[in-house]
Amino acid sequence: MMPIRLTRRLGVAALSLLMPVLLTACGGLVKLPNSGPAPGLYNLTAPSTVGASGTEALLLIEDPTVSGGLDTTLIARRSSPNELQFFAEARWAGRPSVMLQNTLVETFEGAGQAVSQARGGAVVPAQYELQVNLRDFQAEYFQGAQTPTVRVRLAISLVRLGPLASAGRTVIETTVQATSPEMPAVIAAFDQAVHDALGQTVAWTTERMRAAP
Repeated sequence: MMPIRLTRRLGVAALSLLMPVLLTACGGLVKLPNSGPAPGLYNLTAPSTVGASGTEALLLIEDPTVSGGLDTTLIARRSSPNELQFFAEARWAGRPSVMLQNTLVETFEGAGQAVSQARGGAVVPAQYELQVNLRDFQAEYFQGAQTPTVRVRLAISLVRLGPLASAGRTVIETTVQATSPEMPAVIAAFDQAVHDALGQTVAWTTERMRAAP
């Protein structure tokens, strides 16, 4: 019968020989915990100015929904429309749904629009509700591109409350070419694409609110 200590030593040795094979078989995508430098953390900002002004009505902004596995702190990238990947060296500081909610509120407030984030949280009941679905939020490296194009696509619906009625729906899509393949330039492209989308969202929403009976 083999001694227990000798058996354990053989098991550890076999695992140490097998580990490089396992990592190679996975194409280098598997990383050991706490290996390598910590990923950089990035956030989104709201545009400093928008070409629209708010209305006197109170707008309720519902929590945005996010499609296709994009609501993660991992920063998404695509090499083709059907393949979702993530950057290894960077993370969002929060989930896209939370960052979008915060920047939406800040952008509307910057335009002079009174907003509420939670149903029942305002003293005066909201007259309108904005529903947002984030459908695209990734850096695209299509056709072997070395420098990505960032795409942001929002499906938005405006609902008039009391009596309940649709005040319109639309899809807003923006794209921004990064100035370089480096991560800070990619994040800057994300930020600009979000700025463009939020500016269009505020303009469309306030126009529909004014036009609604």
